[in-house]
Amino acid sequence: MYKSVLTIMVVAVIAALAACGGGGMGQAASANSQSVTTMGTITAFGSVVVNGVHYDIASAAITHNGDTVTQADLEVGHIARVHGQRNHQNNTGHADHVDVEDRLVGPITALDAGAGTLVALGQSVTVDSATSFGRDINPSGLAGLVVGDVVAISGLAAADGTIAATRIDLKSATHKFQVIGTVENLDTGTHKFTINALNVEYGTATVDGFAAGQPTNGDIVEVKGTAFDSATTKLTATHVSPEEDAMQDANHGDHVEREGLVTRFVSATDFDVAGKAVTTTGTTVFEGGTAADLALNVRVEAEGSLDTSGVLVADKIEIRKEGIAELKGNVTAVDATAGTVTLLGVTVTVNADTRLEDKSAASVEMFNLTALNVGDTVEVRGFENPVGSGAITATRLEREPPKATVVVGGFFIATTAPQFTILGITIDSTGATFVQGDRGTLTSADFFTKAPGQVVFVSGTLNGTTVVADKIVLATRHDCQDFQG
Repeated sequence: MYKSVLTIMVVAVIAALAACGGGGMGQAASANSQSVTTMGTITAFGSVVVNGVHYDIASAAITHNGDTVTQADLEVGHIARVHGQRNHQNNTGHADHVDVEDRLVGPITALDAGAGTLVALGQSVTVDSATSFGRDINPSGLAGLVVGDVVAISGLAAADGTIAATRIDLKSATHKFQVIGTVENLDTGTHKFTINALNVEYGTATVDGFAAGQPTNGDIVEVKGTAFDSATTKLTATHVSPEEDAMQDANHGDHVEREGLVTRFVSATDFDVAGKAVTTTGTTVFEGGTAADLALNVRVEAEGSLDTSGVLVADKIEIRKEGIAELKGNVTAVDATAGTVTLLGVTVTVNADTRLEDKSAASVEMFNLTALNVGDTVEVRGFENPVGSGAITATRLEREPPKATVVVGGFFIATTAPQFTILGITIDSTGATFVQGDRGTLTSADFFTKAPGQVVFVSGTLNGTTVVADKIVLATRHDCQDFQG
């Protein structure tokens, strides 16, 4: 795992973009604009930012799970479908409508916080450093949930139907359930089918939107219901319809952007992203990797236009890799214009793809760097860019309530025991407890033998420029996703 992580870190070199700013886009539609249909994760507000583009949604129709809502009901981490206009010269846009559909809403029937997984409505869900959690989940993460909790999950479907969660929120026990997935084992006589491990009965449901009058095997559908039997993993549906898809609004020649996991892969010129066909050409630009990095379940953003067969012909493919580096501490400098934040002596670059959230008492809805102050506590996830520089490009930045504990995570660099460095930060391990994931404690000697080249997470206190560690974790994969310190 660690060698693959190191490879990811080496190839994940992305040029710094302009900082996320606030305010509306004004008259975004202009001679430089074109129609755009996009699907991706909401990363920030002050307008709404999807796939690195700031969309003015002041006059947009906004829905969440089919209900009309306002911008205040949207959250960072929601997967949104946006249709409108995009100005490629200044990376802004104007949205006509914004639609959010949770991948599932239902009760948790199994949960493994150590492995970073849960099951709800028969759907397997994974969490990682790209998962946002609602403010009422405390502690933030799977440790703040229990079996029986009803959760709403936005996310990206993998090739096997597993959902990579981008956001998880708690819902009331009486909230209407729903699931989006692929129809299998259809029995039109008994009006039953399955979505992964979920059994769906739709005999009394409203069924609409299907050309044949009802679903067929292989259709991606949205099922709603109120009655779920956990013993038989059965949802009695009240409504079944085809999945809403912004690509249905796109015309041949429109600009199309789609974020998702590669769900079918034959070659770099024949693959699917989120179940939709994509191809590349000799002029396709790759960012964050190369065509050789494309494979099943790799997270990408594909941009281009639809051909006459509805295949997205990509002008650009951005390969999005999980950030391994982590910092938690107090801000010592912030430059909103340059898009940089400094903490623990490390310069962090924030760009249009950085997910920004405010979980402090201030709870600023339109949170961006202009709302960040010296002395604020933040948590940063990202990757070292350039590799070996000690500087971080952030994939995620959260402002949190004030904390004295600091956290540093990244690749171990040996100096002279009992000290070592991570991201150029000196760690003093003299009084620390050493842990190897969920495998128990280590001695100091064992740790220093095993740690070189591995990912390590440290919690402790800051003494000048040195972190005095109280806990040091030689990471497993899940520790890389959700280290709590």
